[in-house]
Amino acid sequence: MAEKRPRTRATYHHGDLRAALVAAGITLARDGGPQALVLREIARIVGVAPNSAYAHFTTLTVLKKAVAQRARGDMAAAMSAHLDAVASAEPDDPQEAARTYLREVGRAYVHYALTEPGLFRTAMGGDPTGIRVPGAPDDAPEADDDDRPKPRFFLMHALARLVDVGSLRPEDTDRAVMASWATVHGLSIMLLDLLPQLTTDQKNAVVDDALDILTAGLTAPRKIGE
Repeated sequence: MAEKRPRTRATYHHGDLRAALVAAGITLARDGGPQALVLREIARIVGVAPNSAYAHFTTLTVLKKAVAQRARGDMAAAMSAHLDAVASAEPDDPQEAARTYLREVGRAYVHYALTEPGLFRTAMGGDPTGIRVPGAPDDAPEADDDDRPKPRFFLMHALARLVDVGSLRPEDTDRAVMASWATVHGLSIMLLDLLPQLTTDQKNAVVDDALDILTAGLTAPRKIGE
């Protein structure tokens, strides 16, 4: 008698299974953050057996990484929409325009965190393999990543604008990256976890004050020898 082989789905009949699994992960992450990414639940949403996912993601870590990458792309798209919306209000003065752009990049980062906390936590803290420091030598798209910009793109562009107008020394860019990232990410976590009781106006004021101080510190004139 011929040996019976386990029944498997050779193809996903509703489209691209890989994309469907990632989309299901995004759905779960939006409500529950990265801890909601459970393979069995993702497979249930898509309508396939959990083992079917392994044809595209060899481990749950790989799947979580793909979902986090997708979340970062979605976050960047929201940031880009905000920056496009405020672009016409930039000051005419090039230096002030560059400072304004940096503040708006920070504002867009924090705003996304507050409006999409589950996806924000997934984007910036849900990748088990970690994320790269903006501007690092290996800061390049990965083979399995989509080709959309990520949040780091807007930070690096903002700092490059400050350099171009003479408001930031090129050699200070690396320090500016960490100071800027620490400010907006720290603000986001504080407002989500430590100060959720603040009103929207109070949160906006906190963000404005922090971004004003960050910008002033980055662009303050340096004495010779510093």
